Amino acid sequence: MLSSVFMATSSIQRILELRNASIPKDNDEITITEHYSATQLVIKLAQGQLTAGQVIKAYLKRAGIAHQLTNCFTEFLKKEALDRAKYLDEEFKRRGGPVGLLHGLPISLTDMILYEAGAIFYVRTTEPQSLMHLECSSPVYGTTLNQFYRNLTSGGSTGGEDALLGLKASPMGKGTDIGGILDMGSWLRDSSRVSIPWSTINLNSKNLTVAVMWDDGVVHPHPSVTCALRETVEYLKKIWNSIY
Repeated sequence: MLSSVFMATSSIQRILELRNASIPKDNDEITITEHYSATQLVIKLAQGQLTAGQVIKAYLKRAGIAHQLTNCFTEFLKKEALDRAKYLDEEFKRRGGPVGLLHGLPISLTDMILYEAGAIFYVRTTEPQSLMHLECSSPVYGTTLNQFYRNLTSGGSTGGEDALLGLKASPMGKGTDIGGILDMGSWLRDSSRVSIPWSTINLNSKNLTVAVMWDDGVVHPHPSVTCALRETVEYLKKIWNSIY
């Protein structure tokens, strides 16, 4: 059984390698996608060293390869992206400068943001069903694969973005970060945010009091969750008396 699975996986990988080998390779496009950060791209676009058309074409090609390998997006917005790039290049010539702070920057997205700042949306990336899941899989779009080891899935909830960014098929994306999985202290990027470092507390177990919140009075948990909570309470009562 396992051997047949590995043989099938190897076969798929060989097919994908052959497919990707047929995609035209352009040294300038490789430089755009592999050697410039999002910040560097914005600067070069604003200075006219690169056009929005050049940049978006490079990322459209790379995104196509990334999707074949990992199934990382749900929508390929090629026409919209090329039309937007054409408009931005024309406006750049007319104004003599960029349209917004993100002029011409391709952004992979999970919802519509940053458009007025001059960004170009070119793919809509995958997310797991109901968003809050550790693996990026849904019955509609299937499973998004890990960009570094395709026998595994990419993590949720922003699995499509993970794969796309990992394969350098997007210079910038957006993470939903429902559970804090992106793991960046916001105060490192915004001085108005308060730093809250992780701290540990030494508790005296003899005087420990545990309160139980069964629900918030509005939303009630699923019966199986309530059952698990009751079992936890009963277990803790055997250890401590101060539980209410």
